[in-house]
Amino acid sequence: MRKLFLYILISFISFTAVSQNKVDSLKNLLDSSEDKEKAYIYYQLSRELYYKDVLQVRYYSLKADSIATIFDIDSTRVNALNNLTYASLQTGKVNDAIAYNQTAMDIAEQKNLKKEKIKTIFFKGYYLYATGQPDSSLVHLNRAFKLATESKESKIKMQCLNTMAANYLNQGKYDKALSNFTQAYSIADSMQLKKMLPNLSLNIGTTLLYNEDLEQAIGYFERVIEMSDTTDVNLAYASALNNLGACYSRKADHEKALVYFEKALPAYQKLNNQFQIAQLYANLGQSNYILGRIEAARPYLKKAISLNRASKSSNQLIINLIILGKLQLQENEFLQAKYSLFEAQELVNKYNINYNKVDLYKAISLYFENTGQFNEALNYKQKELNFKDSIFNVDHQQQIAELETKFQSKQKEKDNQILRKDLSIEKMKVQEQTTIRNFLIALSILIIILGSILLNRARIKRQAHKIIEKQKLELEIANATKDKFFSIIAHDLRSPFSTIIGFSDFLNDEYDDLSDVERKAQIQDIKNTSHSTYNLLENLLTWSKIQQGRVKINPEPIRLNALLKRSVNNFQSSAKLKNIDLSFESDQLINVITDQFSFELVIGNLINNAIKFTPAGGSINIKALVKNNKAIVKVKDTGVGLSQTAAQKIFNINESYTTKGTNDEKGSGLGLILCKEFVEMNNGEIWVCNEYDKGACFAFSQPLA
Repeated sequence: MRKLFLYILISFISFTAVSQNKVDSLKNLLDSSEDKEKAYIYYQLSRELYYKDVLQVRYYSLKADSIATIFDIDSTRVNALNNLTYASLQTGKVNDAIAYNQTAMDIAEQKNLKKEKIKTIFFKGYYLYATGQPDSSLVHLNRAFKLATESKESKIKMQCLNTMAANYLNQGKYDKALSNFTQAYSIADSMQLKKMLPNLSLNIGTTLLYNEDLEQAIGYFERVIEMSDTTDVNLAYASALNNLGACYSRKADHEKALVYFEKALPAYQKLNNQFQIAQLYANLGQSNYILGRIEAARPYLKKAISLNRASKSSNQLIINLIILGKLQLQENEFLQAKYSLFEAQELVNKYNINYNKVDLYKAISLYFENTGQFNEALNYKQKELNFKDSIFNVDHQQQIAELETKFQSKQKEKDNQILRKDLSIEKMKVQEQTTIRNFLIALSILIIILGSILLNRARIKRQAHKIIEKQKLELEIANATKDKFFSIIAHDLRSPFSTIIGFSDFLNDEYDDLSDVERKAQIQDIKNTSHSTYNLLENLLTWSKIQQGRVKINPEPIRLNALLKRSVNNFQSSAKLKNIDLSFESDQLINVITDQFSFELVIGNLINNAIKFTPAGGSINIKALVKNNKAIVKVKDTGVGLSQTAAQKIFNINESYTTKGTNDEKGSGLGLILCKEFVEMNNGEIWVCNEYDKGACFAFSQPLA
């Protein structure tokens, strides 16, 4: 029997039939969500794209894992790590898949997350299946199935049955495979998971194909294609094309098989799925080999084997090595054929994969015959015949079991006929009871409907109240923002302009009576007040743009050390004017993801404030370090420090807090509010880390690159 690669679609709940509208809605939701909420939204995006684009699944799962780690959202993190296990397998990164699965298991056990632990055990069984280790895979899948049954997790039970069936197919146990697939189908149907049914139909069709029931298999695959949107390729559609090609290859219509394989290849390539691309290369290689197109077959087989080795896909690798070995025998490349066939035999024995033993023993026997080793050739021919006999015995036992089932069914039918006669005697007695029961049912339904209407009205009222409360809070924030804006315009801008006008009038009226020293002092005061007012105006305009949503940031990988050194150098001259020691330290090179303009504004504001509130002869230290997978920047001075009350007010737009510097420099309190806005726009946090009377310390975090 020729063994082409058929794809079994392991069903993951809600990971089918991608809705672009839902994906777009989730992406739009990111813009209006808190950072903590984004972890679950990124996880939802990875679910929606499960069978659509493996690279996107990996990207969004990594984002979900990163945010969930920061906010200690353990359940979301475990689910994201399980998605990364799947995506890594499909892109040939087996070691990554194993590492992600182990991390998920550690978290689920430490935090006692029962449902997530069951899922993680299932995913371990899945990656063992995908890497051709059916015995080990079944151990973990049976464990997950038992726990899911005890916890009444029907969806996970369905996934376990589906993957167990795929393992049984690899072991040649078609009856068990079909039984498990049909049980999984029944669970999905009973739960009305209609989007899952095409995937399970694909798997049932694949089992029928393995069992040589080609016409029924073709019917299932064509049904899957009819249910698919060909303009929006998904994994079920691509796999149905591949499996149709396998059907026609079994029917010896290899030209038609090639047509379906060639249609499936670009579909898999569009899905970025290396696992299935390897299958297609193998099928194209085998079909060309059967048609005698040796030179066309060889590169396809070598590509397939290369991908198999990279992804450690033992099932595919065994079959491709057997086909390549046959091709090499045909071309009299006996040494290469020996390596190919005996590597395949080693893998068959190691992983207990039985369904291709007949082809393997036949090919090895042919190798020994062609190289004149007739005793060994006879030995492997005997192994081939013995294994065929064992398959026949299993089939014979199945036929006996089916006959026994039919007999029992007929016997039950006779018993049912007798039972129906007895039941007819009781029918009249039951009719009266049925009438009463129907009345009570109708009354109960009426009560339930009325109760539902009342509950629905109460729910609508609660939702309306929540909306009103939310709008009220938004209005309060908007009013506070407006009040702060007008307060700054009315007081903080008017006061310095009054000072400038007063100094200017005095200088104009008393110019001739003033000495040069006094004139320069007046001019210096005008200059200082003008610069301070200009900086206030710049901050005010920037803050106004943020409130209107007109400030756009462009986060990109940046070398933190170089950026901080440049900012420190820019303020050295200001520090020297007050004889302040301004320094920077870091014990490692750090790269962050941030927007350069807003970062420089934040660090500039913090350094400027430190200079303002540090007396002459003091010191300011800027330190960069890594903590909890985040970059932390600290600005610490030896100035007057902050009280606990002040520390609670300075980042709040609703509070009014300002103080003078050591040289009576004035401020509006707006600079630190701007810092908070920009740090949070760059996915970071800012906080006060000082002790009162020991100087001030401000710290903020940024995500690592």
